[in-house]
Amino acid sequence: MPNILVIDDNVTNRETFADVLTSEGHTVLMAGSAEEGLAKLSAMAVDAVLCDLRLPNLDGLGAMELAHEKFGPIPWILITGHGNEETAVDAIKQGAFNYLTKPVDLGRLKATIESAVRMQAANRENKALRRELGYDEALDRIVGTSTAIRQLKAAIKQVARTDATVLIEGESGTGKELVADALHALSNRSGRPYLKVNAGAISHDLLESELFGHERGSFTGAIQQKKGKFEAADTGTLFLDEIGEMPLDAQVKFLRVLQDGSLHRVGGNQPIATDVRLVVATNRNLKEEVLANRFRMDLYFRLNVVNLQVPPLRDRREDIPLLAKAFLDRLNRRHHQQKEPSEGLINHLRRQDWPGNVRELENFIEKLYVMTPGKVIHPDITGALDDEPTPDAGAAPARDSTPAPRGPASADDAIRLLVGLPVDEVEKRLILATLAHFGGNKTKAARQLQIGAKTLYRKLIEYGVQTPGEVGE
Repeated sequence: MPNILVIDDNVTNRETFADVLTSEGHTVLMAGSAEEGLAKLSAMAVDAVLCDLRLPNLDGLGAMELAHEKFGPIPWILITGHGNEETAVDAIKQGAFNYLTKPVDLGRLKATIESAVRMQAANRENKALRRELGYDEALDRIVGTSTAIRQLKAAIKQVARTDATVLIEGESGTGKELVADALHALSNRSGRPYLKVNAGAISHDLLESELFGHERGSFTGAIQQKKGKFEAADTGTLFLDEIGEMPLDAQVKFLRVLQDGSLHRVGGNQPIATDVRLVVATNRNLKEEVLANRFRMDLYFRLNVVNLQVPPLRDRREDIPLLAKAFLDRLNRRHHQQKEPSEGLINHLRRQDWPGNVRELENFIEKLYVMTPGKVIHPDITGALDDEPTPDAGAAPARDSTPAPRGPASADDAIRLLVGLPVDEVEKRLILATLAHFGGNKTKAARQLQIGAKTLYRKLIEYGVQTPGEVGE
C-alpha cells in the first residue's frame, strides 16, 4: 500500500486530500509545516509527497530541495495558487514531479498521485537491480578514486549485507553519514525504515526518551505515549551519530538494549522486542575515551564489531578535483548555470590541508561560486588568494616543506575581526554575510540563520537593504 505525505498548513485541505487518497487505497501521512513533513520523511519511506507551495517559515520548494538532498529523489507534487504557474514550472525544472493549481481538481489529483506512485515503484525496482549488481546512488555519493576511498567502498559492500553493528570513525566533515547511508542502501533492509539520531544534538535529559520512547505521564510534558527511534526503526537501520557524546548513564541503558534485544519506554514496564541494525559514528577516539573513563569499555566492544575509518581529505588530495567538480555540478543544477573551475583553482584547492575536510571544501566552493560573476571560477575572486599553479599540483606536498596554507580564514581569525564591535553590529554583519553567501536568497538565509523570514525582512529594512514594500524570495 503506497505511502503518501500531504504537507499543507490548512487543516481542511489536509483532511480533504487525505480522505480522497485513502479512498484510493493509499496510506496518508499529514503534516502542517515543511519541518514536520521532513521529520515524517525521516521516520518512514514515502512514495510521493503532495505539498502546498506557500508554507510558514520554509516553503514547499525549499522543503523539496532539502528532502531530495537528505532522502534522495521523491516524486514531489506542488499545489499552487492561480498566477503561480510560472513558479511551478520552474519547480519542475528543479526536480518536482508535477504541480496542481487551486482549487485542486480531485480527479487530476488522483491521476497525478497514481503516476507518481508508479514512477517511484519503477525507481525502486531499478535501485534493487543496481544493488544486485553492486551499485547504488548512496555509494556513488562517496566521491573519490583514491586508494583509501576504493578500500572504504569495498569494505562497505562487504559489510552492508550483514546485520553486524558498524562503528564509523573519522574527523568532522569527512562524510561519515554518507557511509552510513550506503550501508543501509546496500543492505537487505534497504526497503525498511532508516532513522538517524545525533546524540550530540539532543539534551541529555531527552536522549533516553528520543531513543526508547516514553509512556504518557512518565514525566512533565509527556502528554501522550511516544515511540522512540528504536521502535520506529524496527526491521530497519538506526544510525546514531556522535556516539561519543552520549552520557555515561545513557550508555548503561543503551548497552542493556543491545544485550537484551528489547527495550522499556521511559515510565513503562512492558519489554518491547526490537530488530534493528545499528550503525554508529564518532569523531572522537573512542579508545582514548574509554581510557579516560568517559566511555564504557563493554559498550565500546559491543559497538566495535566492524570498524570503518573515513580518511581525512588531506590524506586523499587526489580526490579533490573530483569533489570540486561534484559540488560545482550540484550548484549548476540548482542555479541553472554552467560554471567551471580554472586550473588555478584546482591547484589551489590541492594545496590546502582542509581541517574541516569535505564539508569545508564544499562550503568554500559554494562561496566562490556565488561570488563569481562569470563562467570560470578563479581562486582569487575573494582578493586574498593567488591563481598560480604549483610545479607539481598532483602530488601531496611534503609535511616538512609546505608553507602554511593560505586558504579560507580560520574561525579564530574571523572572530578576532569582530572583537570590540557592538553586538548589534556583529549581528548585522552575520546576517548580511549569510545573505550574500546564498546569493541574496532570503528564504535560504533565514533557514541557515534559524530565524523567521519576517524577522529577516525586518532586519534588512532596519539596515536599509530592503524597503518595506519589497517582497522577498
